[in-house]
Amino acid sequence: MDRTLFSKLVKLHIVTPGGIYHLAKSFVHDGISLMALMRFSAHYYPNRCAVVSDGKRLTYKELYEDADCLAKVLYANYGLKAGMSVGLLCKTHLMGVLLLLALSRLGVNIKLINTDIAPSKISDLVKRHHIKLLIHDAKDKRVPEGLPCLLKESSELLSALTRNENSEMMAPHIKRGGEISVFTGGSSGKYKEAPRRMSVFQFSPPFFALLKTLRIDEYDSVFLPLPMYHGFGLATLIISLLMGKKICLMSHFNADEALKTISEEKAEVLPVVPAMLARLWQVPHAPTLMKSVRCIICGGDRLDKKWIDKTVEHLGDVIYNLFGTSEAGFFMIASPADLLRNNEVTIGKPIPGVKCKIMDADKDGTGSLWVRSSWAMISMRDKWQDTGDLVERNPEGFYFYRGRTDNRVVCGGENIYPEEVERIINSHPEVLASIVYPVADPQFGTVLNAHVELMPNSSTTVDDLKTWLRPRLSRAEMPHLFSFLPITLSATGKNVRDRADRQ
Repeated sequence: MDRTLFSKLVKLHIVTPGGIYHLAKSFVHDGISLMALMRFSAHYYPNRCAVVSDGKRLTYKELYEDADCLAKVLYANYGLKAGMSVGLLCKTHLMGVLLLLALSRLGVNIKLINTDIAPSKISDLVKRHHIKLLIHDAKDKRVPEGLPCLLKESSELLSALTRNENSEMMAPHIKRGGEISVFTGGSSGKYKEAPRRMSVFQFSPPFFALLKTLRIDEYDSVFLPLPMYHGFGLATLIISLLMGKKICLMSHFNADEALKTISEEKAEVLPVVPAMLARLWQVPHAPTLMKSVRCIICGGDRLDKKWIDKTVEHLGDVIYNLFGTSEAGFFMIASPADLLRNNEVTIGKPIPGVKCKIMDADKDGTGSLWVRSSWAMISMRDKWQDTGDLVERNPEGFYFYRGRTDNRVVCGGENIYPEEVERIINSHPEVLASIVYPVADPQFGTVLNAHVELMPNSSTTVDDLKTWLRPRLSRAEMPHLFSFLPITLSATGKNVRDRADRQ
């Protein structure tokens, strides 16, 4: 461990004698769980603002005490025991954070469910994962009737927490928290579980990488528009709590409201999906409203160069590109210097402690990315796994994203990557976002169509766009049909693809 990293860990109390003592004491009291980390933070940052959500503010002391009380209420009223499964169908708000902490204290297996999920999929997940209790937001109308589990609205639990005055209530003793699962593959509708269990040392390498490369310990406040049921959002939430940051939550992304919060709370760290960043830059006076931002962390999707250039122009060298998967976790990072030194946007290099390789590469060097790490989901820990992503590596060791292996299509006998075509279309100065998708064709077998959202007030026509694209795309890559319509964002901040496919 180098001196700089060690000094950062000392500053965070993690490797000091007192810090080690209090962390061990927290694990004894609350088990090896998220609640134990919350107890540690509440000891060192009791009066520091922990969460800002829906007009409410809680200090670290208040957040820990409320989560501890909620754990006792859940235990007393629902008989939750270690090893049981509880589903959370909640947006990222104060009650969602309290539930995450409280359930970890009870040792149950927490299933974080995407709020965009179809009602039929909810029933399937409840049955398949033997969920005993499903907690959902009151406004969510997608929860079907007749589920084989208990149902509870999160707002009702908050009311019970407010009314509770019984200090004699007890929570069970546990040695460690249960599994915390996110579900990947939501865009295809085929959800796959990626479970992880709290570990003292397992997540050290990615945490150290964030400290050393992003210097995330140097900032005080985080604006978090990402949902906690997405791996990127969950990791950001946990790391921010451990370091005592002020976390400004947003349950539904809206660019105007996001910029208002960033400005009012003087947020310094902004973890976003690239589509969110693109929409933030469309708001008038965005540079002024974002002047407090000192670190933008992009992840979860492909980052286009125009948004890097826009960010550098107005905020300086503050943007980082992270890459990972729900199954493997975060394992690559590109610094501002890395992004500037490459003409094409790189996803970076593997962080220490992870191994990557490219399999079945074609003549251009594009192949399937395989990864091995100790912080992967439980069944794949320290095992090689196929990420399902197509990448290329240059002589300097930088990786470049090409698309998904299951999205590769053959058009007129040529292998075509729709994501690469999207990247070219998005580089047009008047294009905000695009979705390229295959359709059956009697002559060529398969051709591409494109759904394009233009910048506000753009006068670009389909013919203008085609003329601009002809020298940049091959004949097989050129979409046969363009439609100019707004592209909807999913709850995770990504462009919704299936709606384009049905145009």
